[in-house]
Amino acid sequence: MRIFCIFFHPEKKTTWLGGAEKRFFEFLKFLDKCYSNVEVLVFEPAASLFKNELKNIKIFTIGRPCKICSQSLLLNYLSWTLWGFKALIYSIQAFFREKPDLILSPNNTLPNFLPAFLAKLLFRKPLCVVVHHFDFTLQKEMSEGFSPTKFFRRYRKIGYSFLASFFKAFASFLVASLLKEANKIISVSNFSAKILRMCGVKKEKILVSGNGINFSEITKFCRSFNRKFFDGIFVGRISPEKGVYDLIAAWRIVASKRRKARLAIIGEGPELENLKVKIQDLGLEDNVKFFGGLPDREMYKILCRSKIFVFPSRFEGWGLAVAEALACGLPVVCYEIPALKEVFGRCKSVFFVSQFDSKVLAEKILRILEDFDAEVFRESSQKFARKFDWEKFFVKELKFLQELVEKIGGK
Repeated sequence: MRIFCIFFHPEKKTTWLGGAEKRFFEFLKFLDKCYSNVEVLVFEPAASLFKNELKNIKIFTIGRPCKICSQSLLLNYLSWTLWGFKALIYSIQAFFREKPDLILSPNNTLPNFLPAFLAKLLFRKPLCVVVHHFDFTLQKEMSEGFSPTKFFRRYRKIGYSFLASFFKAFASFLVASLLKEANKIISVSNFSAKILRMCGVKKEKILVSGNGINFSEITKFCRSFNRKFFDGIFVGRISPEKGVYDLIAAWRIVASKRRKARLAIIGEGPELENLKVKIQDLGLEDNVKFFGGLPDREMYKILCRSKIFVFPSRFEGWGLAVAEALACGLPVVCYEIPALKEVFGRCKSVFFVSQFDSKVLAEKILRILEDFDAEVFRESSQKFARKFDWEKFFVKELKFLQELVEKIGGK
């Protein structure tokens, strides 16, 4: 079987690698190691994420059509979308030379999905899309439908500018409208699958899978770090939907009760500089330390030096950052949103609080800090995280892809 992928990932200075990018990298490593009879052709932006780590995967890097690395999210979105069109044009010759059986979109964001969808129309090959999440939180929002206006209002409400909200609303509506044209879809959670069905995707097209972590590798970095330097830690994209302003509002309350409480923030994103200004305005410079984007091994070390993982994200499809924090032995405080509740609802060391209430978030953090027992949390967190295994999901997904190719080929 031959798989064709156009894999967009942002510049690391704009937003550090997210769960979708990590998941696709793990999938390629799995194929490279276990399935030499599966060939994969990947087009990605320069600079490459893979750095010759994959021997049997053909990687082509394509320069960006314009050098934009801006604090303006709108400009970045436009640049990313243009790259998708450029990648599609550059891939035509390789597509006819390699003759792949299947088009795989590793993410349902517009820069990944749109060129894959156009490739399906151009090359007349089956398309499978990996859907990570939609920007929905409440059942009520889902039932209200998918009009661009409702998407726009949702983005404005969480703090995006008018133009950025307009572009994100257009992109989200376009993706939601076109997903039903995919031949098959892999959803990382039941919640995302439920939204897919509301988009008009037939149930039989959807495989509900999941995510994994490299548990044994993560715990290697944590064995020698028993002393805790940070009371709290956040890892993720520095953007409104990740709840970064709720995070700072909550930490202001924590610091008012515990004057030396320290928060570590790991990640990059469009709101990074604005968040730093906010912290200065609140007089929290001594309480918050920024690390920027870090390689995984460095991130895991800092996680293991922290007491509580604080994750006030508003939109999640699964919650890979939560699973990694649990593997590092941390308790987690997060908003009670559907995907996180679905995946981590039975974990004794994941504490859910009322949606989008930074005061309640702070109260829960303070309560945990008052009676913090690192050994108890480490045991319950790691016991739960140990079950997230990449291979069991990828074996199921590869069978799903092979059945699609066989079905189309048999027609």
